[in-house]
Amino acid sequence: MKRLYILLMLILPFALYAGEEELGYVIPDFDAIEKDVNEPSSHYYYPKLFKRFCDGDTTMTPVELERLYYGFSFQEDFEPYRDVKYNREKATDLYTKESHTPEELDRIIQNAQRVLADFPFELRQMKLLSYAYEQKGDIEKSYIWECKLRQILGVIISSGDGLTPETAWYVISSIHSYDVIYCYGFTPSDYIFVEPMYDFIEVENGVADGYYFNVSRLIKEHYRKQ
Repeated sequence: MKRLYILLMLILPFALYAGEEELGYVIPDFDAIEKDVNEPSSHYYYPKLFKRFCDGDTTMTPVELERLYYGFSFQEDFEPYRDVKYNREKATDLYTKESHTPEELDRIIQNAQRVLADFPFELRQMKLLSYAYEQKGDIEKSYIWECKLRQILGVIISSGDGLTPETAWYVISSIHSYDVIYCYGFTPSDYIFVEPMYDFIEVENGVADGYYFNVSRLIKEHYRKQ
């Protein structure tokens, strides 16, 4: 993404995920998550959670959101390291502009909807939808997409602080690592894979030299589906 996306993502959702584990980290228990989201009788059965999220439910709890986000990696249509489908050339033209006509806003919305149909947790497109709807005067839809974005970012940020491998942020998309970096207002400068399951993103202006992301779910599913 270019200039517009980076500017849009400079929001800090620090306090949005406070709850049961206030001031602590909520490290995902993948065994429990897999069991919960695949059991039809469970409150956390994945189709139920996903429908609520798609319907714009802003009342989902931290545990429900954790099951929603990480639980997606246990669904058969989850493809690690997927390349989301959108017209990159036309999209780049849109995202380098500082303002947009009503027709351009419609194009942003249409493109974002196509991407989200392919990967429902593409955070950049959520933010762009919120922006486009706000510019068009549809405040309700803008709020819903902003809320969805913050809900998912909150899940990731609550999983650690990114400062060490042991406190890495857990993600189910390598793109989400950069989303978090931009969200905090940092500028990524380099990427290093740290064995056995961490992405380390160096930054130019952070409180640390870089931040760790646990990508174990991507790696495990990548090898399972080969």
